Amino acid sequence: MEGNFWRMKKNPESLLLIIAGPTGTGKTQVALELSKIIPSEIINADSRQFYREIDIGTAKPPVSVFNQVPHHLYSFLSLRDNFSVFDFRQYLETLVPQIWAKRKSAIIVGGSGLYIRAILKGVFDFPQEKKSLQTAIRQQLIAQETQQLYEKLKNIDPVIAKKIHPNDRVRIIRALEVWLITGIPMSQWQSRAKPANFIEKAQLFYWILNMKRDILYSRLDLRTEAMLESGWLEEVKNLIDKGLKDDLKEKAPIGYVELCDYIEGKGTWEETIEVIKRKMRNYARRQLTWFRKEKDAQWLDVTNLHPSETAKIIVEKIRKVHGKGNKD
Repeated sequence: MEGNFWRMKKNPESLLLIIAGPTGTGKTQVALELSKIIPSEIINADSRQFYREIDIGTAKPPVSVFNQVPHHLYSFLSLRDNFSVFDFRQYLETLVPQIWAKRKSAIIVGGSGLYIRAILKGVFDFPQEKKSLQTAIRQQLIAQETQQLYEKLKNIDPVIAKKIHPNDRVRIIRALEVWLITGIPMSQWQSRAKPANFIEKAQLFYWILNMKRDILYSRLDLRTEAMLESGWLEEVKNLIDKGLKDDLKEKAPIGYVELCDYIEGKGTWEETIEVIKRKMRNYARRQLTWFRKEKDAQWLDVTNLHPSETAKIIVEKIRKVHGKGNKD
């Protein structure tokens, strides 16, 4: 089937697939199954999987998966590195055309909606002459409590504040940086933004995977338990010993901060597990709220589907758009 898939009306080298949705819906597995049908390379759009030090709590694909098909932007940063959504977009503006040049499709997979939106609709970056101010201003902001920062953001840029969760410290700080460095609210900068330079050439298909809420929450609870059984607490202890506790609290996803707190004697083991599970469910709900605003995406209920079945459905939808290719 792989060889015949490309016998379509348009050139294959511009195919761009985005597989997004809340955590726990099997996006990574679907992308892998797609790569078995369509010659592809997979690009990570889960910002927490960028960091090499955090593996268990980020649900990264196993090494065996990386050996099956080329993967990009997994474990390529340290928690000590600074990396913005603008940096991500710059990477892709080079990477996606390189993949197309190999006559392969690019599959972007992940649940970081802001990173995906930055590709499709644009993103702001500081003017070059202002970048020297960023480090000092960021240090000033990092020293403040999240609630205090969010209150400032509501006064400075209420439009952006409504789009950011009050606990999303990273995005709150970024929005305040924009105002403090440029004197212009991020909402105004975003209105001037443009899509990534490869989007105009792309044959774009954007899917959001979803499943029944109770099934999703059950999957997340089971995944949390599996992560803890796989040595998640030991991973956190090792990172604290390496002096990365502050970086964990600033950049790592749900679970790492809670396990840091447990190690510091804040709460029992049972309480810690329940807090992590609850926050995982709340995070999935916030992701769904975000993705509902993405008007260009197609939703796909995967509640009762194996990833291979989901991949086949996606492929057939692509065929219908392009016209019937030769089928095996």
